[in-house]
Amino acid sequence: MDSGLVYVKTPIGDEAVRQSGLVVERNLRMVLVQVDGKLSVADMAAKIGSLQLVEDALRELAARGFITPGMDKTQDWWTGGQEAPSDMSEFSTFGPKSVGLFEVGDKSIGAGPFSAFRKPILQSVGKFDSPAIKIKKEDGVESRLDQTGRWFRVLQRSLFGVIILAISLFGLAFFYPYAHLIPAFEAAASRFLQTPVQIAHIGVTFFPWPQLLLSDIKWGDSADASIDTIRIVSPLSLLSRGQQRISSIDVSGAVIPANHIVALPFFSLRKDSVGGEMIIGEIRLAQSQVTVRDLALRDISGVIRFKSDGSIENASFQAVDRSIRFTAMPTGQGLTLNFEGLGWRPFGAVSSFDSLQASGLLQKDKLLIQHFDTIFLGGVFKGSLIFDWRNGLVFAGDTTLSRLDCRKVSATFAPSLKLEGDLAGALHFSAAGDNWENVWQGIEATLDAEITGGTLFGVDLGEAARRGAGSVVRAGSTKFERLQAMLMINAHQIRGSDIQMRAGLMTASGEFVASREGQIDGSVKVNIQTTATSMSVPLAVSGVLPDLAVSGRK
Repeated sequence: MDSGLVYVKTPIGDEAVRQSGLVVERNLRMVLVQVDGKLSVADMAAKIGSLQLVEDALRELAARGFITPGMDKTQDWWTGGQEAPSDMSEFSTFGPKSVGLFEVGDKSIGAGPFSAFRKPILQSVGKFDSPAIKIKKEDGVESRLDQTGRWFRVLQRSLFGVIILAISLFGLAFFYPYAHLIPAFEAAASRFLQTPVQIAHIGVTFFPWPQLLLSDIKWGDSADASIDTIRIVSPLSLLSRGQQRISSIDVSGAVIPANHIVALPFFSLRKDSVGGEMIIGEIRLAQSQVTVRDLALRDISGVIRFKSDGSIENASFQAVDRSIRFTAMPTGQGLTLNFEGLGWRPFGAVSSFDSLQASGLLQKDKLLIQHFDTIFLGGVFKGSLIFDWRNGLVFAGDTTLSRLDCRKVSATFAPSLKLEGDLAGALHFSAAGDNWENVWQGIEATLDAEITGGTLFGVDLGEAARRGAGSVVRAGSTKFERLQAMLMINAHQIRGSDIQMRAGLMTASGEFVASREGQIDGSVKVNIQTTATSMSVPLAVSGVLPDLAVSGRK
């Protein structure tokens, strides 16, 4: 540095002298006070006693805009001298202008070289670091203008600095090499979830506001859980030391096995699940799904809110069409679930649940529905069930039925059977298989059924009984007040036993076997009781639904 160089304060430097908060470093402030436009670098070094300290401080102050090297001609021109810079193009709108005059009272004052449109600009008096601007009033009394001009220049430079900073940050955000941050984020996420996490990409997005964007995430010991994108709404919070607090995290396109949900630290009530190095305000979930082998509860969205200590406050979720909603809360036995549904069609089922109320417990490899109450197929189902996927898929339940519409039941489970009436009874079922299709094909169930006010189409038992032995009756229908039967269902057939029918003066009892292809073989004894006679006729029922034939036995 030239030891003969002379520095002057800028307007910001003047303000820094008056306000100690702008320059708090002791060495910088000591040197800034000495800058007066007269003392050279050598003079200040002699007064302070250290040339190196002075030079370092001057460089820092100049870099921060508090001082600038003094230039005689430029300074004289700026402060109202007659000579202005002459190295500009004659066509430059910022070039030298003739110094115009304007009058205040009977006094003339130079307009200054910056009046490009011949409008008066008040002329500076004194040096650049003059504390105020003076003009002569008509009565000859001096007054000081407020710091308007100075503050205007400070505002201009500050605004320019903010724009430069914004451009720099914008460019930094786009071109910063985020890839080298991936290991640190993977380590932090692994500690938070207590399982290995892999992140493919890290970047930023500015819509609708600045967010850190993580994409293509895999997690779990076998990396079988995945997330398309994670958006961290307050990324600057990750720069803080100690415990980090993140207001919100948006998760989109997650595919999460049910066992991973149960194992999440904040859902497992483990002692290390709260109060760690990262506290999250809430996690918002969108367009995600929960899977169990080949089953998937799709298009799920929701929000998980946390208390200030990191524990769960509440967690609620719903399907995109709002057909199913449920809440989750961790307990010592597992994750407690409460379901509500309207028009929910689970796993692509043919029929939907008109309404559903259920409560259950999710554990590793198991879902226990302790109670459910649903309107299904026109009637009411109540009961409990268990779903286990430890080895394949196992499905079992105990339910009671009331007022089910037999037309809807037969249309769903046996379309070729035409039956009307209200179905009630007790159903016990179990099924197992490697996939969901095999589960339904391997179902075993018993149904103690009772149908009231019904009609059986394809069979006319009364007409066959009247015709007697050797006759054959095809088609027709049989109306009845009550039909009771014990049905045993397996993968190959449906067996009906202890059949009891009441239809006016006629009663019937019997049994039948129906194959999966609809082949019916059965025997019925029909009793007709009148005031005059009593008749008992054995009948045989055979055929393939819906075409059946009833013949009288000899």
